Amino acid sequence: MKKTVLLFAISLFLFACNSNKQQSGSGNTDSVLTAQDNLVDTVAANHNAVGAIDWNTIPDLKDIGSYPFITAPKGLKIETEKNGLTEHFEYEKLENYLGNDQLIKTEGKLGVIVMEMKPGYNDRYFDKNVYGYLDKIGAKILYSGPLSKEESVREKLKENMYSGVNRTTGTSDDQPVTVYAFRNQGKNYIINVQSNSAQGTIFIMELEAFEGTIKKYTATEIGSEIDKTGKAVLYINFDTDKATLKPEGKQVADEIANLLNENTGLKISIEGYTDNTGLANRNVELSKERAQSVMKYLIEKGAINPSRLKAAGYGADKPISPNDSEENKAKNRRVELVKIS
Repeated sequence: MKKTVLLFAISLFLFACNSNKQQSGSGNTDSVLTAQDNLVDTVAANHNAVGAIDWNTIPDLKDIGSYPFITAPKGLKIETEKNGLTEHFEYEKLENYLGNDQLIKTEGKLGVIVMEMKPGYNDRYFDKNVYGYLDKIGAKILYSGPLSKEESVREKLKENMYSGVNRTTGTSDDQPVTVYAFRNQGKNYIINVQSNSAQGTIFIMELEAFEGTIKKYTATEIGSEIDKTGKAVLYINFDTDKATLKPEGKQVADEIANLLNENTGLKISIEGYTDNTGLANRNVELSKERAQSVMKYLIEKGAINPSRLKAAGYGADKPISPNDSEENKAKNRRVELVKIS
């Protein structure tokens, strides 16, 4: 009888341990490495209040190569790969889930890596390689497990949707997520990893504070530059792969309208340019759309006669800086106002 009671107690204990493990696991029970087990509750408990990550507690990693730091494991391939990424966004935001219905928003340069769906793809193989690598280099796990079931949190996570040159991708609400953080060369990085039986996706963000590149242009300054050189070079920010004027862009266009209204004999060609990121044909089309967007605004807002305006787009042609760094690429993403004789 005593043996029966003892066996029953042991069975209850083992059942309870197994239940707890299933509740805190990723749902892909043996695809996430042991190093991530038991971290979900502890990490989440330390992030009960929404706030910034304490980067003083995040490891500073050495000798890990350069951004985006992760390559495809043997036998897998990065979909539509360019510079190690499937898609690249110069400035974006990422909602990071840290458990207990808590999110932390980060902003900066975002890269998306999608491991191509092909014969032989296996999510367990993807997980073992990616998690194994990140654990090996010493990245810190902030959270590993299922996403929140709280509707407000899930709605916020839907904002992690990115339309790039080749595809649209975002956080999947029916897949577990593992969130890592690390520092390297004076910069902070955060990584979100998700996988299923069809593909594995990695979101890697290099955090940075937003610095607007739009100058406060005045009609006088623009006119002075045109008088001196025959053209004025302006930097008007547009969303990635879009041509809609943003509020700050409209402020610049208002000054162009003032200039044209003050100088009724002035005629200009509005010429758009991009850097060399993406497809050449699309860059030409996009730069033309942006130039036309400025021209349309001037006609509607400034009551400028259309005969005084032209619009053209040249894509990555005629760069004013080599496209060898993000800083130089930003210089090439411009609008020029060229005086028409």
